[in-house]
Amino acid sequence: MEKTRRKLGFTIVELLTVMAIIAILMGLLLPAMQAVRKLAKDTSQKAQFKAIENALEAYHTENGMYPDSTASSTNNEDTEGAHKLAEALVGRDLLGFDSKSSWDAKYDETRTDSDEIYATLDSGVDQATVEASLKRRQTVYLNVDKVGAFQLSQLFNNTGFVYPGNIKTDGSKDTARIAAPVLTDTYKVKKVSLPNGSTDMAGTPILYYKADTASKLFPDTMSSNGNSSDDLAYAATVADACSPGYMYNIYDNDELVKLHQMMKPTVAGIHRFNENYQETISFTTGAGAAVNNQAVKGVWLFYNTITNPKMTSQVRPHNSDTYILISAGNDGIYGTKDDIYNFEK
Repeated sequence: MEKTRRKLGFTIVELLTVMAIIAILMGLLLPAMQAVRKLAKDTSQKAQFKAIENALEAYHTENGMYPDSTASSTNNEDTEGAHKLAEALVGRDLLGFDSKSSWDAKYDETRTDSDEIYATLDSGVDQATVEASLKRRQTVYLNVDKVGAFQLSQLFNNTGFVYPGNIKTDGSKDTARIAAPVLTDTYKVKKVSLPNGSTDMAGTPILYYKADTASKLFPDTMSSNGNSSDDLAYAATVADACSPGYMYNIYDNDELVKLHQMMKPTVAGIHRFNENYQETISFTTGAGAAVNNQAVKGVWLFYNTITNPKMTSQVRPHNSDTYILISAGNDGIYGTKDDIYNFEK
């Protein structure tokens, strides 16, 4: 009697079945893995904000106030709120704030005593001048090993009307400029060159806005009247927003937001808080009225985003007596759903 031979291996049908099962499992697991990755990144950013908040509280304890965020402009180059946050907490050279600084980088660059501010021996001053600068320094409130600090010229090929700092895109020093770093978030999206020849990964600049506690004005973006001045008329410019003296001023980081997303310096990377941005949205006003297909601009979106919905008797922003921190999130675009704030959203 002839013996039946035992078959070795799998049939094509069996292989295709196994591959189909693996593909289905991968399709189910991939979104879950991506969600876990995003949660981990968001958690890391919130932890970074907590560290910055602790540093700002220490600064407040020592100085009796939070650092100002008002944009300063000299010769059409702005020192933004983001610059001032970094200078207050770590100084321009990461060794602490030098009280001789005017907080305006372009102005300090042009001063006759420029070399004395954040003085270093390689700038041509003597040892006594360097020591005097070091004695003026305030505390370094933040561990820069855990928070990125970069010059805007390292992050952007073109810095527009924002002060760029003193490190070029290729990592070389720009001797005509002075240091003016910004703090960056934990979503490391761009490889940047350092002066020592190495590279590092940098996130998007953190926006900093200090509340004007002397002001009681804030725009009602949820007004049912689209033509009233208090709701910014949906299509306001930065000038419209600045004139009333609101509790928060979009101008503090306006020129920085105009630079677009770091990896997409085109229309695709425009920030939703850019005054030139416009989209059509539908929403329900504070009075319960529906507003459908309304064209709104970036200024309206900014103020609507920082409005505290729990304040129903009087329109007020979140953190009306302190400050607001904004990370552009994983997509690097301010004003989208993945942004991280230092208030509940």
